[in-house]
Amino acid sequence: MYELSRVRLYSIGPAGARYADTVLDLRGVGDPVPDPAPIQAEFFEEEPVGPPRRPAPAGVLFLENGGGKSVLLKLIFSVMLPGHRNTLGGASSGVLRKFLLADDCGHVALEWQHTLTGECVVVGKASEWRGRQVSNDPRKFAEAWYSFRPGPGLSLDSLPVAESTAVRPPVEGASGARGRRRTMKGFRDALMESGRTYPHLEVHWEEIHDRWNEHLTELGLDPELFRYQREMNADEGEAAGLFAVKKDADFTDLLLRAVTDTRDTDGLADLVGGFGNKLGRRSELIAERDFTAGSVDLLGRIVDAADARSRARDVHAGAERRTRTLAQRLSAREVRERARAAELAQQVTAAAHAVTGAEDARERSALVAAELAYRHASLALAGAEKAAAAQKRELADARQLYSAWQAAEAVLRHRAAADRSARTAAAIREAERDAAPALAARAKAAVDLVRALHTAAESAETLANEEEERSAALQTVGESAHRDATSAATQAQRARSEAGHLRQRLSEVEQETGEAVRAGWLDGGTPDADPARAALAAGDAAKTAGAAWDTAREAARRTSEQAREAASAESRAELTAARAADA
Repeated sequence: MYELSRVRLYSIGPAGARYADTVLDLRGVGDPVPDPAPIQAEFFEEEPVGPPRRPAPAGVLFLENGGGKSVLLKLIFSVMLPGHRNTLGGASSGVLRKFLLADDCGHVALEWQHTLTGECVVVGKASEWRGRQVSNDPRKFAEAWYSFRPGPGLSLDSLPVAESTAVRPPVEGASGARGRRRTMKGFRDALMESGRTYPHLEVHWEEIHDRWNEHLTELGLDPELFRYQREMNADEGEAAGLFAVKKDADFTDLLLRAVTDTRDTDGLADLVGGFGNKLGRRSELIAERDFTAGSVDLLGRIVDAADARSRARDVHAGAERRTRTLAQRLSAREVRERARAAELAQQVTAAAHAVTGAEDARERSALVAAELAYRHASLALAGAEKAAAAQKRELADARQLYSAWQAAEAVLRHRAAADRSARTAAAIREAERDAAPALAARAKAAVDLVRALHTAAESAETLANEEEERSAALQTVGESAHRDATSAATQAQRARSEAGHLRQRLSEVEQETGEAVRAGWLDGGTPDADPARAALAAGDAAKTAGAAWDTAREAARRTSEQAREAASAESRAELTAARAADA
């Protein structure tokens, strides 16, 4: 069994009875617990001396009317009996929602101590408005319940209700919460993080009423006991009023409420109450619907303009951020470039000093090298002069020796040449004496050959002249034959043309004659009246002209063949004359 040890209220309550951060401490005034469990001290606390004591068995709270006594009881019972139907005093379902402002995240935490072992457990409730806006819609009112066993890392005093919850020695009348108040999500994250860090805390978080009731039962805190207490304090009277029954029906109702589970009937009552509220607000809801439907079109432009303004603001803000970022980068770049320029200037100065020193060293080295080169050249010149004098002497001796040897060689060559010339002259004279008869015979044969060649050339020239004359005569005959053939062809063509005209005229005359015969102007049986005889005579003349053309063409062909034969003979004669001239 547990007894209430402490109560902490944070940022909750109506305007006239608001609890900013209040702790009601009932510890350490009762009897010692009979079987204390080992307890580890909190941070900055001294080691406990002796067994823990039970909290005060009773207490009196003196406040004037409207000071917050009923609010305190309602908040305590909202932790142990969740649900708006279990509100203490039979208040309306929205009374707890009036205890929170728009920016509040209210907390009600109860620390219970076991009567035998002295172990503690903390159960609490956190609530806030979704969207940070107060509304009549109960769905926007968020509630959650949690429990843990206090110990190192988390206790009632160090609840993470604010962003900076100091872990320091508690001071009477001072809150341990510092900084901005946490939202319900932030509080849950911090609480669960503490549970993961310190597993012995046994942190539990719940958002459903029935599951929270089951969890309270598992902890040893019976919600039914608090339901009886709620009914006994329904009108802030004494407990005897609960059992004051006047009729059998009242006793039956009391017995049924004591032995049956009212969750199903409570759900039905909530459902019926919800429908009743909706039916009661039907006219208001219809008017609101009509007003909303009528104002949607009118507010569309405002919404579009607001969206455009938001987009423009976003674009402007983005451009401003990018501009600031660019300015910061440029400033940082300027600082870096200036530092780099200073470093480069220092490096240039150091390099200039180094160059000056190097030039001085180079000049000194150049002077030393020039002096060494001069001395080396002087020594080399002296040695070279001595060597040149010795070489001159050797050269003079060598020239004298060479002149002597050169003169001896020329004399020897002259003698050898004179001997060879004498031997050659003798050989030539002997060869001429031996070849004199053969040379005479060769000269005689050459003279005979030249005479024969001259004779053959003269005969070939005579033959060529004759062939040229014959070729000229044949060419003349061929030209005359060609002219005759051309005139014959012209006459034949003219005869063919005349024959064609005559045939055409004959057909016309035959046609006219036929028409005249049909008309009765001529006698068709008279043979002298046939005009086709002239056409037949013209045909015979054309045949005679064709025969003459064939004869002329044959004569021209024979003349051409004779001309070709004459040209061949002429070319053979020219070839023979050329060969004779070459011989």
